[in-house]
Parts: sequence; structure tokens; C-alpha cells
Amino acid sequence: MNKRNLIIIATIFLIIDCALVTLKLNQYHKPKPIHKAKPNYKYSVFLTSDDGPLVGSKNLNQLIEDYEVPVSLFLVGRNIINDTNLEPNFEAYKHNKYVSLNNHSYTHANLHYKKFYKNPDGVVADFLQSQEVLNLKTNTARLPGRNVWVLNSELQKGEANALKAAQKLYTEHNYKTFGWDYELRHDKKGKILKTAMQHYQKIKELLKDGKTFTKNQIVILMHDQMFTSKKSQKELGELILLLQDDDECKLKLISEYKE
Repeated sequence: MNKRNLIIIATIFLIIDCALVTLKLNQYHKPKPIHKAKPNYKYSVFLTSDDGPLVGSKNLNQLIEDYEVPVSLFLVGRNIINDTNLEPNFEAYKHNKYVSLNNHSYTHANLHYKKFYKNPDGVVADFLQSQEVLNLKTNTARLPGRNVWVLNSELQKGEANALKAAQKLYTEHNYKTFGWDYELRHDKKGKILKTAMQHYQKIKELLKDGKTFTKNQIVILMHDQMFTSKKSQKELGELILLLQDDDECKLKLISEYKE
């Protein structure tokens, strides 16, 4: 074999070796979270995600750990009853020190929301069943399919029938129900519809204009099913970094929401 062929073969092996190293670095690289003291922050930002545990929950859990970011999860009890393959995702959530586990009902209204809210007693029973199945320690709820708030006897807002159910949860079982101020929307495949910067700019606009349920606080809605999408994972990671780097904003768990 002549010298030229040897050089070509050596070059090919070098390229392959570099490619493998790059692949390994990309596979195991973890983003460096931004942590600031923020003694004079103005805005409280609450990232929340509904409908887990689902397949995408595994990716969301990893993302939360990588960025060391507080996220409040609203879980559906029946998911782990219907699919035992989701139990590891639920266990991962339970062992993640950056999350809080909250109640999003047992059945998710079977996706028949109008019928569900015609029976407020049934709604209460559904939430209590989810609390038992998931062994939830918090009395924090989000109603399926409805943007309803019941935090105390005065801070209440939402559609009449659903609001009545949330009021029963509050008066009978001391449950606070949270709606949301802004949603990270996604398409049918779970892909987020806007860029991190677009979401960040809208979040700051809502806060500055006072267009949230309570002043200087914003609750952001996501869904676990989004995180089967690589694009959604990437954009959320970038959004987290933007918020962590903003001296005016501090990310918090929903338990820190001020009434």
C-alpha cells in the first residue's frame, strides 16, 4: 500500500474518531444553569406543567434537573393506572428535588368537560381519588380544561360551573385551584409554536402591563406531552436561561405564590 493511500485511510479514521467524540460530548453534555441571588427582583415566575406522568415526562424531568429549575407539576392519577410503563416517570418526579407534585384530577374529565362540571360533587370525588392514588401531599389543584382560580374567599375567577367545583374543593377540602396567565402552546405533535425569545418577550410584556391574575406574578402553563419534541425541549431550556439571567425575574414553585 502506497503512502498516499495510508494517508487517506488515516484521515478517514481521524474523522470517524472525531465524530464519535463529538457524538459522545453531545450525548452527555449538560447545560450550565444560571443562578443569581436577585435580591431586588420584581417579578415571580411560576413554570407549571399539566397532564403527567406521560411519555414526555421523562424528558421534562431530565430538563428540570439539568437546569436546576423549580417546576410545579399537575398530575393525572389515572395515567399510571392505565399504563404501568409510566410508573418510572412518576418515580423520577417524586425524587426530583426541584419539583412539586400537585393534583390535576383522576380522569381529566374523560375529555368531556361540560358534563364533568355539571356535577361539582363528582369533580371533588375525582380529585380526592387522584390524591389517594398518587399519594399527593399538597392541596393544590388545576381543573382539567378550564382556566379557573380559587385561592381564597376573594381571589376567584373562572367559568361558572367549573368555578363552583373549585369553590367546593376549597371550602370542603382546603384545595387552592390555580389557573394560568400564559400558555406555551404546541401543535398536535407536541412541538412548541414560538421561539424562546418570543415567549420571553410576551411574558415580560404581560408582567410590565399588569395583565396577570395578580400583579407582578405570572403562572405559565405547559403540558408534559410537549416534551417528546426535541424542539420543545430546546426552546424551554433557552427560555429558562433567559428567565434565570433576568435580574427582574425569579422562578418559583407554586407553593410560593402570594395571594
